[in-house]
Amino acid sequence: MHHRVITADRGPRGRSGHRAVLALPVLALPLLVLLGILALAWLPIAAIADGDAEPPTVRWAVTPTDGADGDDRVSIQHALDPGESATDHISVQNLGESEVTFRLSAADGFTTSQGRFDMLASDQESTAAGTWIEIADSVTVPAGESAEVPFTITVPAHAEPGDHPAGVAASVITEQRAEDGTSLGVESRVGVKVITRVTGELAPALAIDEVATTYTGSWNPFRPGQVTATVQLENTGNTRLSITGSASAGTGTAVFPTDGEPIGDLLPGDVRRITVPIDGAWPSVLLRGELTVDPQAAALDGTSPTAEPAAISFRTWAVPWPQLIVLIALVLLVLAVIDTRRRGRRRLDALLEQARAEGRAAAGLEHRRAERSARDVLARRAVRVPAVLAAAMLVLLTPLAASAAPPAEDTDGVGVTVTITEREDLPPAAPDDPDEPDGGGPGPEAPHDADTGVDPDAPAHLPRTGIDLPAMLTLAATGLLLCAAGAILRIRTAASPHPVPRTTDRGDVEPESR
Repeated sequence: MHHRVITADRGPRGRSGHRAVLALPVLALPLLVLLGILALAWLPIAAIADGDAEPPTVRWAVTPTDGADGDDRVSIQHALDPGESATDHISVQNLGESEVTFRLSAADGFTTSQGRFDMLASDQESTAAGTWIEIADSVTVPAGESAEVPFTITVPAHAEPGDHPAGVAASVITEQRAEDGTSLGVESRVGVKVITRVTGELAPALAIDEVATTYTGSWNPFRPGQVTATVQLENTGNTRLSITGSASAGTGTAVFPTDGEPIGDLLPGDVRRITVPIDGAWPSVLLRGELTVDPQAAALDGTSPTAEPAAISFRTWAVPWPQLIVLIALVLLVLAVIDTRRRGRRRLDALLEQARAEGRAAAGLEHRRAERSARDVLARRAVRVPAVLAAAMLVLLTPLAASAAPPAEDTDGVGVTVTITEREDLPPAAPDDPDEPDGGGPGPEAPHDADTGVDPDAPAHLPRTGIDLPAMLTLAATGLLLCAAGAILRIRTAASPHPVPRTTDRGDVEPESR
């Protein structure tokens, strides 16, 4: 019992709260009495309901039997000719604690979409192999006992060759009453599969109608994905088929059925959809695959007809998003590395070009300085040569000019006149008079003029010997002009610009082109 403890102050509110706690047991007493009365009234109703409870649980089993111990068949199969009959047996086992009467029935068989065998419900009319079986309507089996029930299969004369499914079952019907008095019957059945093969031409065949595929990838770029192929199979032959096959999609492969998911038999005319997971498929945008089904016909009476395999190709989209993300990241990384190297190379080239330019500028400055120095030297030499030549000319011309100058008026000079005559024309000279004194003038017969001393018949005077001063000065001036012109030409030749040597990208000096 849980007790609730309430504490209060000693003030007026505390005393009122304490009085409320004391009043709780007084109010709870009538409530407890009312609950007791209701409980007493409910007991008879519960007892009546227990009396009308569902009957004891019935448990039973139905298996094939041939009247001998150790029958290990899971189904009943017979190969009969049209119009032929066969008798077989089933064993109905009562596993409950009371005697039970079981209802016996036969009906057409089929397989569910999950591949399990079933038979038509009792309220549905059979039209095929279920009508070929004759069996008792019911059988009573004591608790813990079993009963062997015979049945007969009779094949109609017009039956088509092939496999015809049916089933026999033992069922129990239980009734459940509703509150309004209506009753509802529920039938529970346990049966055995019966396959009757009518002999004749057997033609097993399988068709693949359609296939649908989906790809489920992994976000781990280093793991493959899965392709799920859903295919619809149809048994277009006249024998039941067991299905095996394989599938492939890209790099993924699979076989079916797996141990945990059996497909079951495919009866004639059955249509079934199966799903095949294909693991290990790496995405490559578009995956191409193929699904192959290898049907196998069941063997009866020692014969096993051959069924041709069926195959279908398919395609499915498988975009490798994780791999693309990784690839893009790698490409960006490579581009970043390449761009970094290019930038470093451009920066290095720029530095090298700057160094070369600075070197060329320094070399050009030194070259210009050398040229200026050479021009200065050549100019000094060019000026020095004319000066030397001029001085030499002056030195040479000074004595010549002095010797060629005319004598002064107050000085005594000697004039020399030379007369050249031919000897034949001259008269014979008179013999010298020994008595004539030296220094006397000529005689009266002298042919020369006494006043001038010149023979009037003699030719004119020759030019006076010596140096022509104006000509020499002109020659000296011409020499000086030629020396000045040579000096100017040399200065201009020295001042002409020389090509600056060019350098290659490696810093080598290119040879000067001529």
